[in-house]
Amino acid sequence: EGEAIEFIGKEYKCRTFAVELDENRAKNAFDRKIDKVLNANALSGVRKSNHWVGINFLNPPYDLDAMGNRLEIEFIERWGLTTAIGGVLLLVINPSSADEEMAKKLQLQGYKPIISFYDPNNEDYKKFGQFFIVLHQQLPNFRSPIPKFLSLFENPLNIDDDIDFEKITIKTGGEPQMFKEIEIPRWKVDEHLAKSKLKKIFFDELRSANLLNSSIEHPNEGQAAILIASGALNKEVTLNNGDLVILKGTSTKVKSSVEQSDEKGNIDKVKIVDSYKTVVYGLNLTHGQFVKYE
Repeated sequence: EGEAIEFIGKEYKCRTFAVELDENRAKNAFDRKIDKVLNANALSGVRKSNHWVGINFLNPPYDLDAMGNRLEIEFIERWGLTTAIGGVLLLVINPSSADEEMAKKLQLQGYKPIISFYDPNNEDYKKFGQFFIVLHQQLPNFRSPIPKFLSLFENPLNIDDDIDFEKITIKTGGEPQMFKEIEIPRWKVDEHLAKSKLKKIFFDELRSANLLNSSIEHPNEGQAAILIASGALNKEVTLNNGDLVILKGTSTKVKSSVEQSDEKGNIDKVKIVDSYKTVVYGLNLTHGQFVKYE
């Protein structure tokens, strides 16, 4: 739910970026002091840059994929590269994936193992043996010996003990060129629409358009919707969040029946009335998504 990332941001006064698969946890993280929260599968649902994170806090899923490969390994292959040169990877791991294969993946990415530790009072440690490894990102051609990784895997230290380890300087990270969901979740779209003055912007634009200057009176919202659907407002509009949107739509004639009564209140005739139903689609040009207004 973003508690650890929020803490890191406050402690080091840095910008924070997070990815969470579960929608409810992502929503809770979205309400925290985190600069950007993605709600997606970190392995297949995110586009990101490499080598920009100063402190890379990774908590991989503990499971197997359809081919029987450990997800922790796939996670490191994808997200271990996100750490900036000179930055630090703080990896949450359990004994089932702390093996030579994991060590080789970290070695190939140019990491130098610094220390490993565990919290004896933590419930995840008691249940699963979960512990933490601190790794320092070196240049891509750097290779630390595999036994150094394995030593940290096998001998984590108690965080409550007096620990003596190599002090390192962490390089400050930078702004990612890319960090976004491949498919934006619907709840985020609704959140942006709720915070923006989308509808008001569209109708204000339409009422001030030159094509209305010679009108006897300004259109009501129903008439404006028909004009928008016909393409009268054929220009991009920028929302408060920077997204570009444009409106298009359709109008269809609908026949409806209205019952009429005589003086005694008896229904003696039915009148057919023409009306128009307009459907307007808001096309988000930034994310390629549609919002439907009826």
